[in-house]
Amino acid sequence: MVYKRESLIKRLEKLREYRHDLRQMEGLSFEGYIKDRKAKYSIERLLFLIAENILDFLDHILSSRFEVISDSYEDIIENSYKRQVIDDDLYIKLKGLGSFRNILAHEYLSLSDDEVFRNFRKMTEIIDQVIDGLERIVKI
Repeated sequence: MVYKRESLIKRLEKLREYRHDLRQMEGLSFEGYIKDRKAKYSIERLLFLIAENILDFLDHILSSRFEVISDSYEDIIENSYKRQVIDDDLYIKLKGLGSFRNILAHEYLSLSDDEVFRNFRKMTEIIDQVIDGLERIVKI
């Protein structure tokens, strides 16, 4: 696969947009999340887009630089760590993202409000570090 730096830069731009949107909802309480369906759906969709973006970014690096094809979304994170694309700290923070992405995409009928809100809080806390780490990969 050919390395497409421009594509990665576009993904980073989208992640920055998503970070801005996360910040807009940052003060939302769990009770507010439960009561406001529009906010709830917005957060679920935003988390899905962030997860997709991060996983696509890492998958592109793995396939273009290392010729590694991952079997699952969780494998993308694992392989990124094994190939030193991401460091220990980012690996620990991203572990489980692939599984959560699948829950958002496929298990929406049994989606746990607690789990979504917990991941919303977690992503709010780590998004700066994620963006910084991905920027270092493309050396922006």
